[in-house]
This record gives sequence, C-alpha cells and structure tokens, in this order.
Amino acid sequence: MSSIESAIVKKPVLQAIIQRKEELRARLPQSMDVEKFTMSVATAMQKNPALLDCTPQSIMLACYDAAEMGISLSPALQLGYLVPYKNFCQFQVGYRGLIQKVRDTGTVRAFFAEVVYERDGFNRQFAPKRNLFHAPADGDRAEAIGAYAFVEYQDGSTDWEYMPKEEILKRRNISKAWQKDGEASLLWGKFWQEGWRKTPIRSLFKRMPLSSPKMEALAEVVEREAGAEAEPEPAGRLELEPDSPIVARETPTSRLSPHQPEEKASEIAPAREHEPNAGVFLQIGKDTTIVSGRTILLKDDLPKVGARWDKAAGVWTMPAGRTHELLAVCEAKSIPVAEVGDNGPKEPELF
Repeated sequence: MSSIESAIVKKPVLQAIIQRKEELRARLPQSMDVEKFTMSVATAMQKNPALLDCTPQSIMLACYDAAEMGISLSPALQLGYLVPYKNFCQFQVGYRGLIQKVRDTGTVRAFFAEVVYERDGFNRQFAPKRNLFHAPADGDRAEAIGAYAFVEYQDGSTDWEYMPKEEILKRRNISKAWQKDGEASLLWGKFWQEGWRKTPIRSLFKRMPLSSPKMEALAEVVEREAGAEAEPEPAGRLELEPDSPIVARETPTSRLSPHQPEEKASEIAPAREHEPNAGVFLQIGKDTTIVSGRTILLKDDLPKVGARWDKAAGVWTMPAGRTHELLAVCEAKSIPVAEVGDNGPKEPELF
C-alpha cells in the first residue's frame, strides 16, 4: 500500500475509491497520475467534511466525471469541486477549469471571465461589432456590480455575456449549492468571485459553437451541472401507451440477472411482498449505463434522465454521464441500487 493510500484508508468512502483506483486510471488522461488524483480527492474531503455525509456511490460517480474531464479535484488549484447536496455529491467544474478546457480545444484565442466593480471603467458595445471594454480601477474598486465572460475565436470574432449583480444573486438564491444549514457554501461564500464569474460563463456557453467533440462534451457538462444545481421545477405528467413496456414490465432482483428480459408485472406480483430489498441494477460503462431490475419503480423518471428502452435486450440504456441523476432519484425514493460488471455484482457496500 502506498503512503497516499495508508494516509486515507481509515475513511470508508476513500477506501472504496482506492479499491476502484484502476477504474479511475482508465478514465484519467495519460498525462494525469492516479495517485495524485486520489490524493486530491482526500484533500477535498478533508477541506469539506460535509462530503463524508454523501453516499459513497455519488462520490464515486463524481470522481469518475472529474477523471473523464481530466480535472484535478485539489482545492488549491480550484479547477473542479466535489459539492455536497444534502447526502448527494455532485462534481462541478470551476470557472478556471472551464477556461482551461475551452482553451485546450484549440477553438479560441482568448476566453476569460471577470468581476466588475463600481469604480472600474466598463462599457459594452452591441453594434456594429459586439465588443466590451473593461479597465479595473486602482486601489479601492468599491462594490461589485456585475460580472462578464468574454471569448475571442480563432477567426477574430468576439462574444461576451454580462450579468448585473441583481441577476447573479437571483441565480445564486435558487441554487442548491448556495447554502447549507444557513451558511453560505465555499463557492458563494469564501470564493464568491468564482461563483460570480461562472454565472455568465454558463450563459455564454449556450451560444458558443460546438465546433469540436471536446466543445460538445464541455457544453454537455455545463448544461448537466446547471440542471443539477438548480432547484427542480414541477415536472409534467408522462402519458404512456397501454402496451408500453414501461407499464407492462418489472423485475425483482432475486429472479433476474442484469441482462435477462423482464417479466410481466402480473407474473411476479405475488413475490413482490416477500422481496422488500429488490431494486435496480446498474452496469456503468464509459459512455453508456445499462439499467435493469425493477425499473417499473422508475417508469416516470428514466426518460427524464435520458434513458431509452431497449426492447430486444429488455433493459434501459442511458448516458453514463447522467448516472448520478438516476442515483439521486433512487436515493430520494429509497430504491436499492447495485452496480454490476461483466462478472456479476461489484462491492455492494459501495451502493
């Protein structure tokens, strides 16, 4: 066992991460060391003890997300964070991490975000060319009045997004990451400038051209993160056809292997009363997660997280990057979840 591992093995959550080190290594870019990445997770959890209240599976999936993006979770670098929402952990890219990754795509000349203060020189131009002027004041700059994100593309064209203080605070106040137990989170408390910078970046991302696979992946991360952070709005009712497989089928774990076709609900109803722990299986790949088991319990939720029914295989498939959303639903509904691999269940205590 390495010195890094021996320093953190006493923490069950981190011990589970060490056990999955090879899976993390497979997701990390070759330029990143898995030992340093694991240590960055340990440091993040020491800096934010609230993470220890999160479910191990949500922390593991958040680490997978960070690894696949090649983002260090070291608090000192401020590239990305593990953010607790009650007992659920979500990976969030910091504004520094977003800027770094956008520049790495090679599609822009410049990309940055700044906070604007009362005494700064600041002007916006919409026509004939969309441009922006910002000259920070010397000394005391007075109160912050807004923030902007600016991008210059390789062809010389520019774009920007400015948000006044009122709009930033409005978005902050509806964010689940705003407060915990009445106290401001690190993002909106100690590092509030980062929260201010990141808010216009998110809006600007909606207009940035997805000119490369890397930009598409970044845009997906930003959109998913914004959706997970915002307080949920009431969802509309999902209307299903009478012969829909979502309605007609469900499977208890004791009678179904992860890839076995599901049986009709009428055939298994008597067994349900004797199987209180029956839940769902997840086989998490790099790009796709396969969902099986008692998926009838999630019939209204699976389509909302991008899952599609595979009638031939008798399973649901969904983007792996949205697995954490499904886990949050299972957690809220107290539905047991087990991860499975090609050779059967993996460390059930992790889930």
